[in-house]
Amino acid sequence: MTTSTIESMNLAALLASDTKLLARFLDTVGDALFVVDAAQNVTYWNRQAEHLTGFSAEEVLGRHCLSAMRCERCLYECNLFERKTIDGARISLRAKDGRELRVRKTAFVLENDEGEVLGGIEFLRDETELFHRIQDCRTSRLLVEDRERLQAAILGSVREGVITIDPEFRITSFSRRAEAITGRRASDVVGMRCHDVLTSSLCDNHCPAQHCLDSGDEEAERLSEIITGTGASLSIGEVAVVLRDEEGGAIGLLLLIEDRSTQMDALTEVESATFCGIIGRSKAMRRVFRIIEQVAPTDVTVLLTGESGTGKEKVARAIHERSSRRNGPFHAINCAALPETLLESELFGHVRGAFTGADRARTGRIEAAAGGSLFLDELGEMPLSIQAKLLRFLQEREYQRVGDNQTRTADVRVIAATNRDLQAEVAEGRFREDLYYRVRVIPIELPPLRERKGDIPLLAAHLLNEIASKRNRPDISLTPATLQRLVDHPWPGNVRELINALEYAVALAPGRRIRASDLPPELAGRSQRYSARRDGEDHEPGRIRDALRLHDGNRSRTARYLGMDRVTLYRKMKKYGIG
Repeated sequence: MTTSTIESMNLAALLASDTKLLARFLDTVGDALFVVDAAQNVTYWNRQAEHLTGFSAEEVLGRHCLSAMRCERCLYECNLFERKTIDGARISLRAKDGRELRVRKTAFVLENDEGEVLGGIEFLRDETELFHRIQDCRTSRLLVEDRERLQAAILGSVREGVITIDPEFRITSFSRRAEAITGRRASDVVGMRCHDVLTSSLCDNHCPAQHCLDSGDEEAERLSEIITGTGASLSIGEVAVVLRDEEGGAIGLLLLIEDRSTQMDALTEVESATFCGIIGRSKAMRRVFRIIEQVAPTDVTVLLTGESGTGKEKVARAIHERSSRRNGPFHAINCAALPETLLESELFGHVRGAFTGADRARTGRIEAAAGGSLFLDELGEMPLSIQAKLLRFLQEREYQRVGDNQTRTADVRVIAATNRDLQAEVAEGRFREDLYYRVRVIPIELPPLRERKGDIPLLAAHLLNEIASKRNRPDISLTPATLQRLVDHPWPGNVRELINALEYAVALAPGRRIRASDLPPELAGRSQRYSARRDGEDHEPGRIRDALRLHDGNRSRTARYLGMDRVTLYRKMKKYGIG
């Protein structure tokens, strides 16, 4: 027997003979330790058990262990006396102050020589801090994974393919959209040099990334042809942007590649939804197209109704172009833009000396439109005196120039338009009832833009292409969020307001993509949106007042925003008593 064995036996004998010494020894044990009898009442509770649970020995001795342990699992899983031992089970306890504790439990039963269970001893090792550290690590890992997934989702949702390269032109990341455009997988190309992957026509002499590094420019853009993974040639737009660290040093470049065939597809879709220059595939617009086709070959008078800015003149031109008069002239006159004397002269013409300033005879629009079509816009603004003369022309095809007694005739088809309720105008005595029924042979109501939201993406693509070409910005485009903002807007000024909004955005957008913040304030979310007509109630006076406040009372900007000319705005302000 060794010396150490003898010393251990002596220590065990000493502890067994001196209960106080044994208690002091057990208090030095690093783990919480307690002893229960056969009825599971606590008979011993060391100092570490007090520290762990917050319960003193005086509070638990002689009581059932559940009074101090507060372990939910103990109610239905405590089977120490059946199992004899529990080795390293992880459990959750509730401390006296309510804190949740995570502990590792080791326990064994005490038996006499006959195998009768006398009680049990349990050791509890506090792993709460370790548990929370593990949870924090898991949370951090999940956050990183979520961030990586979010980054991948964002890059995947961008219309351009996103590629990052280091200063040696090695690819460091390759977005899903880049995979779709090039037909190559990120797992195959990361680490390769970009010119070996894209095989662009720019790689030899006109690489935009090389241009940035050589010239110091922050950004460069080129059109290019690449060879896809399938061996096909594809036209793309390529933009290189320098990536810099906090000290301003170049750490790589960001390449944005855009499939230009997508734009061509959008324009092709616009072409397929275009009828005589009018864009629309909604049910309401298809109905308008059908009516145009039916009435165009006839010579009946047509009345176009609908809100301002819905494209009534375009429809009038479509009727003319589809008619047998297509080779004849098309003249348009805005009845609200001229005072009564000038409107009469503009419509019927005048002879020399007919009024002050009439120093020579002048041909009117009716005479000029002979053999063709005459479009009378804003017919509801025509004075009653001229309405009578227009009625005579529509009935007899006869008219007289201002200041002339000679009766003239003209073969002209009249197409009229108004955004007023002419029936209400008749009831108020402001419009002749006989003229109303004479011009309303074929009525065509044009739907407001808010009722044909499905046409907005097509209209926006077509109008943006036209505006951007005029402004020498052919590569500018809308982000998906911006397009959604356009679709959601109520468009009180209809198509005319959409044109103005895109003009504004093209002029002010700093980059190649028009963001929602680049739109006019009322669309960018920087001001209250303006409601359109709902439930039959006309909110036009409120819209005008709101628009005037938005533009600090400037009537020209207000008229452009509302999609109407200044004369119409002045008339409406007078009508509604807006000062």
